[in-house]
Amino acid sequence: MRMQFWKDTIDKVYAKKAPQQPIALALEDALQHSDLSSMWFKRIITERMANLDDHPFMTIKDMEDYGENTASSLLYLQLESLGVRDVQVDHVVSHLGKMMGISTFLRSLPFHLGQKRLVLPAQITAKHNISQEDVMRGNIDGVEDAVFEVATAAYDQLLTARSLLDTVTPDAFPVILSSIPHVRYLEKLEKHNFNVFEPKLQLKDWKLPLVLWSNFRNRKI
Repeated sequence: MRMQFWKDTIDKVYAKKAPQQPIALALEDALQHSDLSSMWFKRIITERMANLDDHPFMTIKDMEDYGENTASSLLYLQLESLGVRDVQVDHVVSHLGKMMGISTFLRSLPFHLGQKRLVLPAQITAKHNISQEDVMRGNIDGVEDAVFEVATAAYDQLLTARSLLDTVTPDAFPVILSSIPHVRYLEKLEKHNFNVFEPKLQLKDWKLPLVLWSNFRNRKI
């Protein structure tokens, strides 16, 4: 019901009949200054509706599709807010969004496992002999190997995006920087041997502002 409310709200805002609701009014105001496509908002909502029951993904590609439909869509909207419409930049953002979607699930894995939910792709958990019953009993042997395989897929998306950075125009680069917190998490995850339960992975990254400034200056991620 709540997601349907947001779909209806988006329709009303774009029909110039925004309800008296703070977010709707903020979006209405944003549309006065930026040409934001409604399809990106709807795609985010539709994908979230499809995942409300917390069912596990079947494959890594399913995770990548989730990232494309959520994180990438947000990045496309950020580009539009800056007036950037460039197919090459969209290509980079698509790969980054997939990486961000995967890293978000990896970072949330301790919480989900604590709630006895298995959100890693079923294809991967089956390969590493991890079952829902194991999770329910608190037996999480083999998770590091599964996390490594999923994180590798995220790295592959990141490497592809990095190989295309030369196509990103200067006005679009601030949007690209949205990926840096996720890149930092993946780097730390590797440093700790893909143990998602490492307490240091949940700490705030006090170096992040400096890293963002450095990456912006050097145009890298």
